[in-house]
Amino acid sequence: MNGMRRSGCVLVALLCGVATIAAQEELPAPVAGPYGSAGFEYAPQPYATAGSQPYRRNFGLNPESLPGEVEEGFSTAPSAPDRLGPTPVSEVRYLMDDLGLAELFGDSGIRAFGWVESGYTASSSGSGLLATQPRQNRFGNEFLLDQIGLVVQKPLKQDQFDLGFNIRYFAGADAALGQPGGGIDDPPGNARFSHDFRDLFVSAHLPILTEGGVNVQVGRMNTIIGYNGFLAPYRPLYSSDYQFFYSQDGAFTGALVELVVNDRLDIWNGFTLGANTFFEQRSDNSVCYIGQVNYWLQDEQITRVTASVHAGENAIFSAPGLAGDFDTIVELRLQQNWNRHFTQIVQSNMGWSRNTPLGTGSWYGLYTVGIVHLTQTWDTIARAE
Repeated sequence: MNGMRRSGCVLVALLCGVATIAAQEELPAPVAGPYGSAGFEYAPQPYATAGSQPYRRNFGLNPESLPGEVEEGFSTAPSAPDRLGPTPVSEVRYLMDDLGLAELFGDSGIRAFGWVESGYTASSSGSGLLATQPRQNRFGNEFLLDQIGLVVQKPLKQDQFDLGFNIRYFAGADAALGQPGGGIDDPPGNARFSHDFRDLFVSAHLPILTEGGVNVQVGRMNTIIGYNGFLAPYRPLYSSDYQFFYSQDGAFTGALVELVVNDRLDIWNGFTLGANTFFEQRSDNSVCYIGQVNYWLQDEQITRVTASVHAGENAIFSAPGLAGDFDTIVELRLQQNWNRHFTQIVQSNMGWSRNTPLGTGSWYGLYTVGIVHLTQTWDTIARAE
């Protein structure tokens, strides 16, 4: 039914020289503990109490990933000063310090940050929109302004009842590609430039049920499925994998509830109004279930196992005229932090669409990504799928 049926496709990319300059506040020294043996600088600590240092959840995640983007809405603790790899975009404080927004926001807990991404894709098969497109760089022999992003958010404190929000707005060629149903520029008049709210939701932390409590999000939000994010700071490479575009729902309107069982286990449940919508249903019956389980096998957060499902009518996009009446998407993912320098991700997405005009449609994919943190500003990354 779609591009996931291509076989024998191997993509290998190298990312060199990603330098990030951040205006950082002086940070406390890293806590000594067993994470040093796995390459992480924060020892396991109980959930923070009022007035203590912010608790840093899921510190084994890379910020340049969709799981890192999801986590950004909960963690207020800074990363360790000597961590390797790109600076988390939320910790680049140009807007806060140099432009004075920190003084404007005061002690409210609100922060703002942004990014710019552009690039050039060379193609031997011609110029313009390519017939067989890599994603998201789908124009050959062109220099594009891919994204200009701005985020204003209030992350949730995890040690008390708290209210928050997330406004994530961006513009550029990628916004035209990912324009949601009912979006502010749907359909985009220019395939090379549009704009969109990737996130526009309110959130709450409820200190109930478990020591870690419950987090709730309601509104337009990014999906929780997949390792690769749509927005530039949350994907490892300039190009994206095919699973990302053909088997993940992008962003949606709906609600998510996270139960933080303990330091190693969190469980997500929620509903969506179908794949990639902006406060409208994808179809009359497109109320879909979405869920995910994340489990760290060790306290040191070395190995993370993830299983996800998204099911319902129009839970995923189909080829024109080939939509079924019920879609099921299953994700299985393993993240292994081999040491301080090397992280590997193995992911498989599988899907079925029932009662299409051609019967039951199916698709599947498998990839692995290797991320080598050479220094605090240089990474080398390879992907094969």
